[in-house]
Amino acid sequence: MLMEGLSGLIKRIKMKGVIFRHKELVDREEEVEYFKEWFEKIPDEILWVYGPKSTGKTTLIEYIVENELFDDFKLFKSKKYNVKYINFRQKLFGSYDSFLNSMMTTDEVIKENSSNLQINLGVFKIDTKLYEHIKKKEYDFFDELFKQYQNSNKKSILIIDEIQALEDIYIDKEKELLREFLNFCVRLTKETHLAHVVILSSNTIFINQIYNNAKLKVTSEFYKISHLDYNTTKEWLKQKQFNDNEIELIWEYLGGCIPLIQKLIRDYKNYPSLQDYLDYRTKIAKSEITMLFRENRLKNRKNLNPAFIEIAKEIIKNGYFDTNFNTDTDIDMAIEFFSEREILFFEPLENILYPNNQLYLKGMELLINQLKDRNV
Repeated sequence: MLMEGLSGLIKRIKMKGVIFRHKELVDREEEVEYFKEWFEKIPDEILWVYGPKSTGKTTLIEYIVENELFDDFKLFKSKKYNVKYINFRQKLFGSYDSFLNSMMTTDEVIKENSSNLQINLGVFKIDTKLYEHIKKKEYDFFDELFKQYQNSNKKSILIIDEIQALEDIYIDKEKELLREFLNFCVRLTKETHLAHVVILSSNTIFINQIYNNAKLKVTSEFYKISHLDYNTTKEWLKQKQFNDNEIELIWEYLGGCIPLIQKLIRDYKNYPSLQDYLDYRTKIAKSEITMLFRENRLKNRKNLNPAFIEIAKEIIKNGYFDTNFNTDTDIDMAIEFFSEREILFFEPLENILYPNNQLYLKGMELLINQLKDRNV
């Protein structure tokens, strides 16, 4: 009885979570410990962090950076770690020059620091004259960054969010920016063990390309961050005073998607009933899908919507769509289109396709039922 009581107490403490940016970071102790242990190892592999939309990958890594690695995040200092965090999600690139320029501070800051001959390239500081040589492609940008890691006397960590933003950009006619960046990451980890490199991406079609790249596969580790499981979700909702029937209903419609549940907790009382709120959210999910139908017709030469409907029917029937034996190019194109827009989630290590969250599954069910009613 004592052990059961202690176990329950630990679970309640665990489920209490922590507040980060005014929201609960629910039940992520396991993931936090994984990253902290990873950073204590000798750097040897690139760590690719992936998972469905809205599992909190970016929030989790930013929490770790701000609260676990730095002694004082506001001063951006740590006695133990030299951490560089780049979120490419917030940057727009059209060329190699724009890649460099987007990493720079403003002209005013450059002028203020001109006496020190230092400018800030985002998270990296490079001598002004050296930067001019890099702009002229007389020196290699990544070689110069590599030298900074060689000279660091701390444990170095480079964290990159949404690296696929560098796709289709060339340093010159032959050098691809993404390839050069990834070669730089391999050099830091597998070849020299100078720094940990963590790369986050919600684009699992891109992750699949990496996983099937022979060179990168042997230099990488893959770590999935998922939605909350049933028991964790149930315990959380109980703490929010939902009864068992309400919890089952919420799980049916939202699964363990943290942002969707947080939004429900905040908004559902503004509706006549919990069911009314969930029905409304289902209609929005269906609307997102049908809006993409229109985008698909406009952007692609071939209408991929029938292929998506075939995928949706299989997911509704089995809970997933197995792509391992698919030979239909329309299906492949639909998978890529709807996965990149985060309606579908492609599991790259198993080649299995799922809805990005439970609400999209309910949206698919609503769409298919409406098509049946219209005999489409």
